Amino acid sequence: MNAQPGLTMHNYKQDALFAAIVVGFATSSLSTGFRFLARRRTVKVWRRDDWFMFAGLIWSWAVIAAILHGLTVGLGEETLTTDHDKLWLPRTNAAMLMFQNWGVFCVKASILFFNMSLFKGRISTKLAWTVFALTLINSFTGFFIAFLQEIAACPRADKQCFGESKFVVPLTTGIISTLCDIVIYIMPIPILARLGVDRRTKLGLCCVFLLGLLCIATSFARWAAMFQNHPKDDVAMR
Repeated sequence: MNAQPGLTMHNYKQDALFAAIVVGFATSSLSTGFRFLARRRTVKVWRRDDWFMFAGLIWSWAVIAAILHGLTVGLGEETLTTDHDKLWLPRTNAAMLMFQNWGVFCVKASILFFNMSLFKGRISTKLAWTVFALTLINSFTGFFIAFLQEIAACPRADKQCFGESKFVVPLTTGIISTLCDIVIYIMPIPILARLGVDRRTKLGLCCVFLLGLLCIATSFARWAAMFQNHPKDDVAMR
């Protein structure tokens, strides 16, 4: 249906982004605050996993700030109309990616340290440290590529200095990140399966720890979006 003369179409995509920012800011801030309050009242001390989660919250605020700035330079719009928007939107997107990589790392590190505080077996500890190292390398790679591609080393207007790597590197880091997520969330299951409790309690505990696997659905959605946006006609596969 065509818009009437004199009327402008409302940008519902930007409204959805702003609503997601408000909901994300409120839920993440409140949940982290309640976590610190509960830990203070129970064990009287804050641990490494708490501080990593707090660092993840700070990085999420940085992502939110980048998105808010992006809304002022064309984020969510179909076409960019000014040279200012064309200059600053890619930089804002790069900032979001850089902040997001470190935020995700801090959250995953918090979960790993929490698991290590509960499950102190030698194998599980070594596995946790291995996943920690892979997550750190993966996050730094994503941060570094975003920095080079959009800010430091790419003077071209189309931001294609690295060619196919703009597709391959994010996809590779995304696959590694998803595999690490799977390991993080299934890591406690073998230990929980050996607990000396009844089967119903054991099943309930396993289900609680496996709820984190739901977030992996977002990773598959991201992969699908990347494949859909891949410039197949412009890149010669080798």
